[in-house]
Amino acid sequence: MKKPPFVVRYFIIGAILVLPPILSTHYGTIFLGKDNGVLLGFSVGIICVSFACWKLFIDGWRDDED
Repeated sequence: MKKPPFVVRYFIIGAILVLPPILSTHYGTIFLGKDNGVLLGFSVGIICVSFACWKLFIDGWRDDED
């Protein structure tokens, strides 16, 4: 499978690292309360960082096409 362009890969990684933790914290705080919502946000953040590191290092998304 062909990798997306270099700049698009970094936008994807940035979106993975920013959007799911913030949204899960927000909605978790609404539905589960303040403490459990923050805990949910941290848990989702750990999963997102692990996935982003896997994409960057294992799949070679750090490498430029040049």
